[in-house]
Amino acid sequence: MHPIYQSPDFVETNGVELAVYRHGPDHKATDKPAIFFLHGFPEIAYSWRAQMEALGDAGYPVFAPDQRGYGRSDKPEGVENYTMAHLIGDLEGLLDHYGIEQVVFVGHDWGAIILWSLPLYINDRILGLGGLNVAHVAHYRDDPIKLFRGKFGPDMYIVRFQEEGACEPILEADVRETVRFFMRAPGGKRDADRKPSKQTESLDMLGMLQKGEEHWGGNLLLGEDEMQIYIDAFEAGGYTAPLHWYRNMGNNWLAEKKHLIDGVLPVIEKPSLMITADMDRACPPYLAKGMEERVTPLTMVHLENCGHWSQQQMPDAVNGAIIEWLEEHFK
Repeated sequence: MHPIYQSPDFVETNGVELAVYRHGPDHKATDKPAIFFLHGFPEIAYSWRAQMEALGDAGYPVFAPDQRGYGRSDKPEGVENYTMAHLIGDLEGLLDHYGIEQVVFVGHDWGAIILWSLPLYINDRILGLGGLNVAHVAHYRDDPIKLFRGKFGPDMYIVRFQEEGACEPILEADVRETVRFFMRAPGGKRDADRKPSKQTESLDMLGMLQKGEEHWGGNLLLGEDEMQIYIDAFEAGGYTAPLHWYRNMGNNWLAEKKHLIDGVLPVIEKPSLMITADMDRACPPYLAKGMEERVTPLTMVHLENCGHWSQQQMPDAVNGAIIEWLEEHFK
């Protein structure tokens, strides 16, 4: 196991106990900003191990929580406990616990969805925002689940995730296989030559999972020891709580409405970084088009030959981009 991941703090915040992993100097002993890393689905704080090591060794105080519902953190029952307000309230509580006034947040996947919502809730606690793979998009014109169903059909993974109890048996039937399915890097020409299927065109990830590894494409991203960290986490905690994050997308969309100004979200005025990856099929780079109109000042970095799990597939490139951006804006 990676040494950074061995001994977390266990912090009571916002009604839950969260496991928080740390590296680097004490935030009070350096002028460099503290960095909070926010993982996505289906990940855990461990996904940031390479970034924590690189930035901590470079003198940045770094923190990565297993967010509520994941890893060694609490998993309260009930979909109502996983709204955006709850997820961001947890982070605000962690800042208060550690006595940190302002931080730089870096998020991937669902962590990036949280990231781009932070200014609506705790704008005064933000120094900067770094998003990986998931862009900051305009407020949806309608409930996002309705839109996804209309565009991709009922088998699209986010649509299927909405029914509690329907997807968990598929994901939990063989957690090892589920982790092996998700934690893959694109396979280059082999995948490019693969004929589209009903599952790939509709983003039916559950359907693809059930078809078996010979249909998945790509290559395993992690070694066996790394894979086992994920397997242990999801065998112990299951997938219900992580799926509850998706089951609040409609509620979060409604809550976002109260922040609209003349029908649009306010511009984020914090130094921001957006890292896209050319082979990310779930979150393609074109979704970041026009972000400069919604976020300022914005630095864009594009990774070639990289899939969705960018910080694990290309850790050196991601670390370099983050450090360069930090040095430019937070000397």
